[in-house]
Amino acid sequence: MNFNSPSPSEQSSLQPEWLRRLDAWRGLLAQCTLKPSRKNVHALRSQTLRLRVALQQRLQERGVNSAAADALRRWNKEGKRLRRALEPVRDADVYLARLNSLRSRLQGAEDSATQPNPRYLREISKLEGRLKRQRQRGIGELVAVIEARGKRLNRLSGEIEMAMQPRLPSTAHSTAQAAWGIFERQAREIHEFDSSNLHTYRKRLKQALYLAEISAATDPLAGRLATDFKKINKAAGEWHDWQALVLEAGRILPGHGKQDGLLSVLEALAEKALHRALGQCRRCTARLLKNGGETRPLPPRKPVVSETGLQFDSEFRKVRISR
Repeated sequence: MNFNSPSPSEQSSLQPEWLRRLDAWRGLLAQCTLKPSRKNVHALRSQTLRLRVALQQRLQERGVNSAAADALRRWNKEGKRLRRALEPVRDADVYLARLNSLRSRLQGAEDSATQPNPRYLREISKLEGRLKRQRQRGIGELVAVIEARGKRLNRLSGEIEMAMQPRLPSTAHSTAQAAWGIFERQAREIHEFDSSNLHTYRKRLKQALYLAEISAATDPLAGRLATDFKKINKAAGEWHDWQALVLEAGRILPGHGKQDGLLSVLEALAEKALHRALGQCRRCTARLLKNGGETRPLPPRKPVVSETGLQFDSEFRKVRISR
């Protein structure tokens, strides 16, 4: 498959994309100060990383630019601090959503044979109460970080904008080549996926996903890569969230070693999510490698300067308690 430069019309539509992302990120930063809702917190954390990937790609397309590189380096440093402050709030939101979904499934049991142990519901409520208090503390710390570092983050984003403004028409190539390179390196390094490497693989593949998404609207290959990378990211992320909730529940709930408590339910859900994630990861990776001869992008024409008794059905819709 040939890897062509965008047409002039495509260039004009692609060129301001990184600027739109930068403006959207600044808006999210302001919103999280005023209203650190689940949606805003998650979006800001995700967009901070997405913007970092997009800006680094933009910098590589333009070649070495010391002013832009220095501004991006300093913005990245502040962005890491911001993501660390966002993480406790984001994690609490994810855990609370998981527990709320689990409660709904438990309470939706259709007959007495599938009625949950009342202890499950009590422990869900206790765990929720602790997580809500943790979220409140996290919001206070997050707002303090944004108030202390927000002006600097905005100033640095302005410096990036000025330093990376194009002087000539964009000659950017699709980002599918860079995305494929990241995926291929990871596929060579990991020969068998399991619980010990799945989370690391997902974190590394995120950059490939975000790169593919940049060109997904204009390059069918980037779109296909983004689709498979997104499936892996979603499945592995769901497992990691369940596994992290197991660890949090084990830390908070007393008597967590008992087999009839909530922890055993969460462990079973995490195990089920792991099997589903591993299957998704293996299928997508094998398909991409098998079709590599047809889908692997060719290098760009011009060189780029680079810098328990518990059973769960497959849909997790119902919990059955074996007698």
